[in-house]
Amino acid sequence: MTIGKALKQLRLHAGLTQDQMAAGIISESYYSKVERDIHNIDAKLLIDILRVHGFDVISFFNKIYHQPAKSNPDFEFMTQIDQAKKKKDLEGLNKITREIQNRGGTNPLFIYKYDWN
Repeated sequence: MTIGKALKQLRLHAGLTQDQMAAGIISESYYSKVERDIHNIDAKLLIDILRVHGFDVISFFNKIYHQPAKSNPDFEFMTQIDQAKKKKDLEGLNKITREIQNRGGTNPLFIYKYDWN
């Protein structure tokens, strides 16, 4: 998967517009071209965009290189977990846990090791 396609997938999953995803770090126009694989993006700018939205950088790069992180659930679950943590949504975390277990995964206890304050 390309960086552009992974960014688009992440953005759509988070319910963000391209302008919101660009977060003032790069222009919406340039960001749009990154998503369409017309322009490349500097690593620092990419990491800045991921961090401003609270997305897991390591999971993002694992998704691109098809190397699943052994200690983390898949990329989609990491994004859902990050969003639920931001909202302090314990029921959302419970729902994610059940879904992981239904798919045969182990109980992701690390999602509960979070400082809610």
